[in-house]
Amino acid sequence: MNLYESGAMQKVLGETLRPGGTELTKRALEYCRFKSGDRILDLGCGTGATIKCINDFYDFHVTGLDISEKLAAQAGRLNPGVDIVVASAENTTFENSAFDGVLAECTLSLMDNLEKSIEEINRITRRKGWLIISDVYVKNTEYMDELKKLSVGTCLKRPHDLKNLRELLNRNRFNMLILEEHDNLLLQLLADIIFEYGSMDKFWEYASGSSIDGKSFQNILKKSKLGYFLLIACKE
Repeated sequence: MNLYESGAMQKVLGETLRPGGTELTKRALEYCRFKSGDRILDLGCGTGATIKCINDFYDFHVTGLDISEKLAAQAGRLNPGVDIVVASAENTTFENSAFDGVLAECTLSLMDNLEKSIEEINRITRRKGWLIISDVYVKNTEYMDELKKLSVGTCLKRPHDLKNLRELLNRNRFNMLILEEHDNLLLQLLADIIFEYGSMDKFWEYASGSSIDGKSFQNILKKSKLGYFLLIACKE
């Protein structure tokens, strides 16, 4: 079940479907100093809010990709004339070195095969191109297997083990230049959800249509000690 298609999830996460909106996106784009006309892929573009932001403030050529036909359709309506591709990040049809940069914001933690996804990003990113990741991670990796067993289509199903992510990036010729913690954005989101629904338990049950046990899921999340990060890497 893809909870990002849920009205409840879109209500609390906003148009970008992630903590902090486009705040970290703009910071990362400015750090990378993309040039006019550079080709950027929004990997997991969701409703297309990030694409619109980029087109409103920058002169880049942006392509969107999302595995959800419903979300891709929303992105297309919001961004007429922009290429929006329905596909998995693990197996795209883009040419080698097609992009100067790839945005993966609360996206890679959704992938069934993270290693294959990183390999595909490597293939479609040019030499000296950029990879921008903002996502959730766990500080206590002991409960990761329990999270993966849950049929919950959000980034909380497969939060990152940062050590493993760094190793995957290194193997695929991405040198990490920035790694920042932004737990405050995650905490603000949790506060907003609790204000709206009364508790995280109730929110998970409502958003999933009672397909998951909200209390059990939230208990695992607490034990995992979630964090939120921004990572910027450059391909060798």
